[in-house]
Amino acid sequence: MDLTSGLMDIQLIPQYPVIKESVILSVIGTTGRIRYFAWYKGPNTRAEYQFLKYTSAATSPLLPGPVYVSRARPFPNGSLLITDLHMIDTGNYIIRVQTEKSEENTSVSLTVYQHLRKLRVTASTSHPTENDTFTLTCNTRNAERILWSRDSVSLPSGSILRANNRTVTFSRVTRGDSGEYRCEIENSASKSISDPYTVTVYYGPDNVQITGELLVHVGSYISLSCSADSYPPPNYQWIFKDSDLNIKQNTLLLYNAYDESQGMYTCAVTNPATRRNATASVYVIVALGVRGSPDELSVTQIAGIIFGTVLGTVLIVSVTFLLYKRCVLPVREEQRETSNEKQESPSEYYNVQAPTVFNPASQENTYVGLQYKTQDTYSDLQRGYGFTA
Repeated sequence: MDLTSGLMDIQLIPQYPVIKESVILSVIGTTGRIRYFAWYKGPNTRAEYQFLKYTSAATSPLLPGPVYVSRARPFPNGSLLITDLHMIDTGNYIIRVQTEKSEENTSVSLTVYQHLRKLRVTASTSHPTENDTFTLTCNTRNAERILWSRDSVSLPSGSILRANNRTVTFSRVTRGDSGEYRCEIENSASKSISDPYTVTVYYGPDNVQITGELLVHVGSYISLSCSADSYPPPNYQWIFKDSDLNIKQNTLLLYNAYDESQGMYTCAVTNPATRRNATASVYVIVALGVRGSPDELSVTQIAGIIFGTVLGTVLIVSVTFLLYKRCVLPVREEQRETSNEKQESPSEYYNVQAPTVFNPASQENTYVGLQYKTQDTYSDLQRGYGFTA
């Protein structure tokens, strides 16, 4: 056949052939009648690289060459079909076409791709600890490109890609590097993405703090709470004056505080994974006072206290008035009557103090002075105090 130089070409159908499938090396751009053509697999058209030769006028047109495979079949127009592709079929293919007037060569590179299987991400350790070196690996082959992501966005700034992006390394992993990691691979024929690999970085304990009332009253209770930044959650231990209180939770609650309850309380925190520990301490003062602070009293309790105070004041005033009426007034009346009958010298009298009376208004003791004469009889004193013989 007649060939126009530079117009003959080979196209791959499909463009990206996959292992176990078929491909056609389709020859286009030929004109005229073909006498024969030969295919070669290799760098040139030397006989040792001949794949097959096809002669159109021969009784047996196909002549296998040294590198021929039985899965290949030629077409009269020069095209070549290869079925059940193997990876060994990858290579450089050259066709030499001879017509009645001319001869021309052209070539094509055939790459057999694999279907990318489901990927799997593995880690250098299942439990990375903060500040340690940590590596993730994308287990794949024959990938033309590998992409990494964390939580569907780009990788953290401290990560380093190595081995053609097959690995991600953290020289000092941090708690901020925790998240879901994926690797995605692709070649010209297909792509695949891995299932998420969850990275949880162990850290702490850090920032240990104790909260609670540090001034309590005798008879009240001591309540303290301990917290720390830690993963996994830490173990707690409470210590008082160098003695283990055998409390293994983050909350300390002691009832009925007394003088000996005063002192230094320490919360010791241990991370079971990182094997690191930290402590925090506070000093609790136990003071004398009414049990419970005003903030702890209910409205009913406050109303009861006010009512009791008012009622007590009324009772005290009433009793004081009755005593004054029964004891003091009769005596003064008797004194006035006696004074009218006799004029005695003041030196004949002695001062006598009456019983102590509590005055709730002044909060002081008030004494009422009584006078009597030396010659007054005992019965007169009885009458003066309002008692009958």
